[in-house]
Amino acid sequence: HLVRIKIENTTLIRITSMMGEDVIKKNKEKVERLYKQREELEAEMASISQRLNGPNMPGLKGSLVDNEGFPIGGGDVDLYSVRADRQRYNSLKNDHLQLTNAIEKEVQQLLSSSASPSAVGGGGGGTDTIVKTQTENNEKVKIPTESTTPKTTSTNRKAFAVVDILAPGSPADLDGLMVHDRILDFGGAFSIADAALLIQDNLGKSHRVLVNRAGVDEILNIAPRTWNGNGLLGAHFRALNF
Repeated sequence: HLVRIKIENTTLIRITSMMGEDVIKKNKEKVERLYKQREELEAEMASISQRLNGPNMPGLKGSLVDNEGFPIGGGDVDLYSVRADRQRYNSLKNDHLQLTNAIEKEVQQLLSSSASPSAVGGGGGGTDTIVKTQTENNEKVKIPTESTTPKTTSTNRKAFAVVDILAPGSPADLDGLMVHDRILDFGGAFSIADAALLIQDNLGKSHRVLVNRAGVDEILNIAPRTWNGNGLLGAHFRALNF
């Protein structure tokens, strides 16, 4: 009877583990779908913005009449199309915000169901996570601002991840990381899985991080540490596939 109980318990543990892995896999697939949807929105928004900011065009918010009250462009600008594009852009902007919030929620669920950094950051999938993000109290995603960090000449090294969520006041934010930064080297780690292990094993230690920001390489010193939010950095890295 004791042997039977032991076998049944072992089987139950294996089944539970398999179920957990299946949940993580499904969560990852859902996050990847959300990212793809958001990228499609961003592509359409960029196309509309380019169209509205063309020659003699009013942009996203410019007036449709000149100083004398006549239609801009001497009547050559299709004002109906401009209004339609602006309405579409605003609609896409709202959808983009909802998708971003959904991504943050799914990332939190993915992290809470992962037992170890390798379970989250391993493999070569399109979406991987190093640390949790702080999304309580309706905190906004950090928007990039002008940087004063040291710049270096651009290298030929390829980025392995991009920062797409950054909690304000988090260690990563305070140490100079920005949304859209492309990670080239994280303390000698060149993959999300290796960076995740490095972060977990070196709490409080400063790491030299090389990022590409708007085409210019910059060096940051980032120290994973505890704070009043989740995780040790307060950032989400998305893997880049080549």
